[in-house]
Amino acid sequence: MKNLNRIVLVCDKNPCTSFGRLILDTKKALLNDFDVKIIWLQTPKYFPSFHKTEEGDESIFASSLYTGFFSFRKPLQKLLKSFAPKFVLFIRPELGFLVPVAKVALPSAKVMVQVHDTFAETLYPKSIKYKLINCFFIRNTTQADAYIYDSHYTCIEAQNHFKIADRPFCVLGCAINLELFHHRDGLPTTKEKSIYRESHQLIGFNGFCLNVSLDEPRKNLETFFEVARLSPQTAFVRIGKESPHIRRIIQKKQLKNVFHFTEISADLLRDFYRHADLLIFPSWLEGFGLPPLEALACGTAVVCSSTSALKENLEGVAPLISPPDNTQGYVDVLDKCLRGEPVVDWEKAEALLNYFSLKSVSERLVKFLQTLV
Repeated sequence: MKNLNRIVLVCDKNPCTSFGRLILDTKKALLNDFDVKIIWLQTPKYFPSFHKTEEGDESIFASSLYTGFFSFRKPLQKLLKSFAPKFVLFIRPELGFLVPVAKVALPSAKVMVQVHDTFAETLYPKSIKYKLINCFFIRNTTQADAYIYDSHYTCIEAQNHFKIADRPFCVLGCAINLELFHHRDGLPTTKEKSIYRESHQLIGFNGFCLNVSLDEPRKNLETFFEVARLSPQTAFVRIGKESPHIRRIIQKKQLKNVFHFTEISADLLRDFYRHADLLIFPSWLEGFGLPPLEALACGTAVVCSSTSALKENLEGVAPLISPPDNTQGYVDVLDKCLRGEPVVDWEKAEALLNYFSLKSVSERLVKFLQTLV
């Protein structure tokens, strides 16, 4: 196959994360038109155990992303030269430090960065950690030939921040794997939901709410836990690590109805989505917001904050709460769900999911790549 049809995707997060799922779905979206290889940058933080790659994919190892700043370069250059792709896509700006490596290895290739948001660069200006990340890891993102944005919100924010409005780009969004996240087999009955709760030790509750997120300030987890405090009869499940910060919140609010699960497979995540009564997503800012769409694909109602890309994608589809820390707004939606009242416009939800299906996203992505040749 000619290198014109070859593309390399570079990712440093494991398949249990949203970035990992995204890179796998991007590969699926391109397979009909391209010879696709994923290069996984494996570190103990995101790959606590060895991740077996699919046939044809590759892995590079480092003790951390920080040491990888030096040690990833030569192996990546070698792999890129051996495969000789026409396109190289880095999954996020934090891998921007490798953009010059790709451009040196493949002078004629188009090197791209997928920009999900600019929060590491703009939200924490006083953080030494993020200052260092910006200085050493992100800044060379500006050397890419083209950019893929998750939303119009992200596009505007990134172009203004990086000063790259003159570069080729597309607003693609994130592909939703409707082969995995779906409700074609029907929705769980009340009894089935009860059995599922009991199987995960969520015993004695009238239902459960779900949140899938990292623990960082923009995710507004304080509001999620305050809704839990106001709704003690309902279980609140969060998919994500239970950090010391979160434990302090739970202890302070004396929450007995909050449960954490971490490092779960995509199949288990789907089951959590399917059996939840409501996904609560109260973020202050999102570059796309993948979990609400995955939940909708599983037939589960969602309620989100009315802000950034969440408003862009979900306005008119699902209830949006303003301001994002209006806890009573989320409680009211939860009460409606538990009473069996509809809160989602499912016709609009299906149209939204079709727009972000693998087929639709692949068509837009292939069309954009063709413009770069």
